[in-house]
Amino acid sequence: MRDAELLRDYRKKLGEAMKGDGVINRMKIIEEVLAEGRPRYYLQFTQAYNVMSRINHRGITGRKLTLKNRMWLEIHGKVKQMMAENEGMVMHEALTRVLFDGRASRYYISPQYAYRYLYEAVKN
Repeated sequence: MRDAELLRDYRKKLGEAMKGDGVINRMKIIEEVLAEGRPRYYLQFTQAYNVMSRINHRGITGRKLTLKNRMWLEIHGKVKQMMAENEGMVMHEALTRVLFDGRASRYYISPQYAYRYLYEAVKN
């Protein structure tokens, strides 16, 4: 489902670029889609709950702040904010709302993956 949303956003951005008279750079368009897109969170609740619990207890571990870790921190922030705004709300309720109603601030996938996926999808 995430990839279908990515393809839709790419086609929209490509269509906008084709209306102009400049050179079309697919990689630039893909990078714009990844940065500007607002996809849903396509995650399993159990996995997300386990990661939220782990962040609550240990924070994010690892040397680099990967795209995946940035996504988890974004979700964690939204869950904490929702709990703060709704007195008595527990983490699993807030997480359910964030995953069901929320939108990510960007696509949390690499430009290389997106390029390969979109190349195959558009080719077929």
